[in-house]
Amino acid sequence: MSKLTLHELKISSVHFTEVLAGRKTSEVRLNDRNYQVGDCLNLREIENGEYTGQEMNVQVSHVLDGGQYGLADDWCVLSLANATHAKAQPLIEYLRDRLQETCDCIEAGYGIMRKSGHTISDSQSTVEGGRAFIDVANQYLSTIGGRNHA
Repeated sequence: MSKLTLHELKISSVHFTEVLAGRKTSEVRLNDRNYQVGDCLNLREIENGEYTGQEMNVQVSHVLDGGQYGLADDWCVLSLANATHAKAQPLIEYLRDRLQETCDCIEAGYGIMRKSGHTISDSQSTVEGGRAFIDVANQYLSTIGGRNHA
């Protein structure tokens, strides 16, 4: 039975976003933890020295030890395997599209609700919240190269 080694690491926001999007696939680190292939890195996003609350896990798929290619002896380059964004993308796109359709249907019913003597304030709040989520989903999808609908 193999033992999983988990390393909790700080990572700046700009780099966190790039790892999350799958565009940053390596990390240069001081090798003070004896990183090994198969280790899990819990990357904790920091901004201005403070944790943002965002975190993600990636797996070490390769370790290039220091002492070669101009890398100092006690440093290493970790290759990162992160498939979370690729797995999540179709689901986020699907849910975003269904929410868009739901918001459109609710808005289409405003006239009927008014004619029947009902207010539409609750429906408007629901649509407003749904559209805000759609905007967040589109923003995230744009960082990982997903389909973005207006």
